[in-house]
Amino acid sequence: MSKKKRVLICEFHEETDTFNPIVLTKKDFAAFRYAEGEEGLALCKSQPCATCGIVDTLEKAGYELIPTAFVFALAGGRVSDEVLAYVLDCITRGVAEAGRIDAVCALLHGATCTESDNDACGTVLKHLRKLLGEEIPITVSLDLHANVTEAMLMNADVMCGHQTYPHVDLYETACRTAKMCLRLMEGKSTYMAAVQIPVLTPPVGYSSLKEPFKSVIDSGKQMVEDKTLLDFTVFNTQPWMDIPEISSAVVAVAEDAETAKRCTDALAKKFFDNRDGYWPDLMSIDEVIDRAEDKGSAKPVILVDSADSPNGGAVGDSVAVAMRLQERGSKLRAAMFVKDPEVVAQAFAVGVGNSAQFTLGAKFTADVPGPLVAVGKVRSLHDGKVMREGPVNRGEAFFVGKAAVITFGNMDVLVCEAPVVPGDPQLFRHFGIEPILYDLVVVKANASFRAAYCKFSGEICYADTPGAGAANLKRFRWKHLPKGMYPFDLPEDYQLNKAAIYRS
Repeated sequence: MSKKKRVLICEFHEETDTFNPIVLTKKDFAAFRYAEGEEGLALCKSQPCATCGIVDTLEKAGYELIPTAFVFALAGGRVSDEVLAYVLDCITRGVAEAGRIDAVCALLHGATCTESDNDACGTVLKHLRKLLGEEIPITVSLDLHANVTEAMLMNADVMCGHQTYPHVDLYETACRTAKMCLRLMEGKSTYMAAVQIPVLTPPVGYSSLKEPFKSVIDSGKQMVEDKTLLDFTVFNTQPWMDIPEISSAVVAVAEDAETAKRCTDALAKKFFDNRDGYWPDLMSIDEVIDRAEDKGSAKPVILVDSADSPNGGAVGDSVAVAMRLQERGSKLRAAMFVKDPEVVAQAFAVGVGNSAQFTLGAKFTADVPGPLVAVGKVRSLHDGKVMREGPVNRGEAFFVGKAAVITFGNMDVLVCEAPVVPGDPQLFRHFGIEPILYDLVVVKANASFRAAYCKFSGEICYADTPGAGAANLKRFRWKHLPKGMYPFDLPEDYQLNKAAIYRS
């Protein structure tokens, strides 16, 4: 058997929105990654992805990799139980075949729910711990929007999450995770403290580039820079999960337990005290249309429909803005996308250059206006294969299914089977919709779009739209949310719990 240190690696990534009714199956994951062992590892190496940060760091250090599950999809509804079972089976097989294992590096999202499990990532970590015992170090790379649960804290030695939003440090976060793994294997003193915070805020309302969230992240970075901390993450959790255990959290890693706890408490207080500042100023759809119709406004005006953002787990089937444009008889030149496989199939049957009446949108998400019933002309048809413009993962391929561009009056609508990467301008540009040539562009994203769109947009307006990812969290009929949660019923005199060391 090899004398090299042997590290098991696994990946299970999906961000769940429980208000999205579409269950993600094996097919949805297979469009990205649904593999195990050397085949899965080769898939990761063949394209830019976060897992490569773990792989590159460990291989450079001369460690032997034990590849197991590589299962990845973008955000959406709950995941089928079959997918989680596959992940657990891959890990079980990998452990059984490996012999000696010295550590684990896992790449999870952290906010993944299946049909019957509200804490799939916690389940993966419990499974690893049960198979490997208490002494094997387990480090985990997570999204900034992870829901850090008790099960995760009790089974992971170190958790590292993104420190940027929009996320531009996916690879770097995985590298940090791998470096923590190396540190633990070297026997160096390493303590992770954590505190859960009963706060939900809409992602469209904050950014690591803007105050007040910026100052929270900057404080943590300063603690690392001056070598007080080894690592930190502020987990501003994904809010669209109607489940009994959900919270934001702060974790900090230091060489001694007291420093880890003290810094975690300081960061948690700064995050909590600024909670009112993480809310966006939302405009009505009509107010944004008015702004775009103003001849003096800079174009294009970007209407941010974060409520229908596939990046956040929503469906992408809302036509709320299109309906208001139609109802107002607006002459604005507008662009948007809509998920509607039925209309895509109809467009292919109608053919390029021909017109028909289409019943567009509102086929999946509850409580959104629609559908839009109108005559449209099929402008173009596509296979849906696109490459990212970036800057995030520039050159990475993505697939939106079959797609059609249909013109309804002055509106050009990209209709596709499976919209993804809504913040990348290539979602429009690849299909002949150049955003800078429109008066109004509907972007269904939270913050991911800003890195690219800020370069050419005239004005960015966040709209109070309906959908499975509504920025206005009070739009939803919550059934399972725990009591005492901001912004709903948190007591005015609430005091944060003190940070604790969960493993040492």
